[in-house]
Amino acid sequence: MGTLRSARNNPRLLLFAAIGAMALVVSPMLAVLAPALVRADGGSETVAERVSAQNFLAPVQDVLSGPGWLVAQQLDPRVQGSQMPISSFSAPAQQGGGGVLVPFRDPAPAFSRNILITRDFSNSPVQVEPHMALDPTDPDHIVVGVIDFNFPGVSTYTTFDGGETWEGPVQASFLRTDQFGGGDPVLGFDQAGNVHMVSISIGDEDLTVGQFALTAQVSSIALSTSVDGGGSWSDPVSTARKLPSTDLGPPDELQRVRGLVNIPFLDKPWMSVGPNPDNPDQDFIYVTYTEFVTVLDVLYIDELLAFAVVELQTTIRLVKSEDGGKTWTDPVGISPTVRRSSGDSPAPGGGIAVGLKRIVQGSQPHVAPDGSVYVSWMDSTDDDSQEGLAEIYVSRSDDAGRTFTEPNRVIVFRETGFRPRNAFFRYWGSSFPRLAIGPQEEIYVVYVGLNPANPEDEGDVFFTKSMDQGDSWTRPSILGGDRGSSLQFFAELTTDPSGNIHVMWGDMRDDRVGTRYHIYYTTSSDQGETWGFELRELNIRTEDTRVTDFPSNPNKGFPNGLFIGDYFAIVASDEEVYMVWADSRLGEFGGFNQKIAFARRQALPAPEVFISPPVGPGGQEVTVQGFNLQPDLNVFVRVGGSTVSIERTNADGRFTARVFMPITGEGAQTVAVIDDSGNVATTSYFTDFGFGSIRDRQDDLESKIDALINGGGGGDGDQSVTQLRAGLDALRELIREDGGGGGTAWWVIFLATLGGAVIAAAAVVAYSTMSKRGA
Repeated sequence: MGTLRSARNNPRLLLFAAIGAMALVVSPMLAVLAPALVRADGGSETVAERVSAQNFLAPVQDVLSGPGWLVAQQLDPRVQGSQMPISSFSAPAQQGGGGVLVPFRDPAPAFSRNILITRDFSNSPVQVEPHMALDPTDPDHIVVGVIDFNFPGVSTYTTFDGGETWEGPVQASFLRTDQFGGGDPVLGFDQAGNVHMVSISIGDEDLTVGQFALTAQVSSIALSTSVDGGGSWSDPVSTARKLPSTDLGPPDELQRVRGLVNIPFLDKPWMSVGPNPDNPDQDFIYVTYTEFVTVLDVLYIDELLAFAVVELQTTIRLVKSEDGGKTWTDPVGISPTVRRSSGDSPAPGGGIAVGLKRIVQGSQPHVAPDGSVYVSWMDSTDDDSQEGLAEIYVSRSDDAGRTFTEPNRVIVFRETGFRPRNAFFRYWGSSFPRLAIGPQEEIYVVYVGLNPANPEDEGDVFFTKSMDQGDSWTRPSILGGDRGSSLQFFAELTTDPSGNIHVMWGDMRDDRVGTRYHIYYTTSSDQGETWGFELRELNIRTEDTRVTDFPSNPNKGFPNGLFIGDYFAIVASDEEVYMVWADSRLGEFGGFNQKIAFARRQALPAPEVFISPPVGPGGQEVTVQGFNLQPDLNVFVRVGGSTVSIERTNADGRFTARVFMPITGEGAQTVAVIDDSGNVATTSYFTDFGFGSIRDRQDDLESKIDALINGGGGGDGDQSVTQLRAGLDALRELIREDGGGGGTAWWVIFLATLGGAVIAAAAVVAYSTMSKRGA
């Protein structure tokens, strides 16, 4: 302990330690994770020195999914000490016109208008990684889970009318012993109508190395259940958790221990709910995940504790619940344990690992109608992750997840990188396979890979299938109608009860800059033999169709354009197809903003606006009511291209406002209501007395006065005065009618006063003229 204290007070010793630490960082095999010391209270030699909390996730940061990557990079604004504070998201004052800059939607003929289902409750207006589940007992009941930077954990939204209206957000808690939610929400319904949601929960665990106490971030795979359709969530249960461990030898002559430290982190959970193969009326819940274990060698730089990364081990594992998520089995390894390391040294602990630079990641389980369980995943192969070739594997269990077949290789393909060359967001998750099963146990897989025939292409969507329980697979085919080198990413796959296949993905083909993306969709009704979209009513037949009515720019959604999540979601019933995705349209006219957008095949009710009264003079106060707009957003009321009022919708997407109609010409005036997301509703207001009316009255009065003064027109003075008085009476009647509507426009009073003065003057002139004639 005395040596430790002298090290803290010796600048030269600390300098040498710092140089040594830098040397370790430079080495591709070594990473100094915890070189800083905090002296124990009172300097007692019986109290262990504590190593300040360091980033033990650094060795795995580029292969973690979702917010785990942000946490490892210290970029999650919800985590204390983040290098990206919540203020980074704060939106500046809106530019003039606000949402008026985003009403230029271009609806696709195949899908409904897009609505944004998420809402904001902080200065971090960002939601990512949506997943959704469709209630098998009610095809209009959908629950969506999202990573929400408004809250410490994940949140959910629910609709009972097929997406027309949404309730939420409802927060789902992380484990009480942890610190915050790590995202990756995945949902599924059971046969009884209960909905389950799995996600990552992140906390700290302590361990000691000799005289030093360490703190490492670890994760659990947590599951919550809602028995009321998504209205509330149970306290979560840990389905799987693994704690740090050590394999240390006795202290040396300087009382320094040597050995290995194992830091685990569970990542990328996915879930499937399906029937027990022995009892179809009973549901089992299956959860798969990637188990990362970073193996560290204990080192010392003089008396400073440090670590070198020996290797990174990864395994795809599965856990199961037979009682609705209350209890869980021990993990079962599905993939081999592979390792990423340098050299050709045997794996610690007896050589259980294979490979030198391999990572397995991105698993998905799926339960077939007969209760058999299939699991897919990606293997980066020995050329390391995010480069070179990768492989997709599928394994099957016929005994409810207790044992699995030897993994069967589906395809070898060119793996995507960490991010595309034309954008800043991570898209490596696009290479993870998406698995779906048809009613006859047809197995379908889609993934995104680099096109070997086009080196400029950053990613295409590939499809393959197996008709023999995963034993053999077809040659992959490219989906979609893009024949250029535009990026496609985050493909998602589902089947409906009739066996039709539905696929969606993000696509940059419509943006010549190669930055903004739309959502595209295609379908197959013949088990993937042919693909395309047909709309017979409009005589449309295409290889795919656009879903979105406004593009998303990732650079507008998240600071520096770093993160739009790792996946979107699609589900289908016999009659409908539903999709959700990360949408950044609100970032076009303010600060960073990323919402979860929704669309379906059937049209959604159009926004509506009503005006009462619909007819009246310019300047009159009217009541404006709007319906079917986005909830909790600003609304701009515009007349003839000018904004006359800014309102805000309520939770149902409605608003009521009283506004004064501008003074315009006589005739119909277009009234448009536009919310911040670009939804537009129009109606008209008929101005029955405006600028044109004033000119007509003025011209009429002038002609009568001219006739009176000049004696023209063949009429006598009394008749002319009578006509002028009739004009004045008409103006008075207009004033009385307007007054009954709640107030007289200033220009009406002005015109009436001016008209009265003109008539009085004309009457004097007329009287004078008649007197002269009589004389």
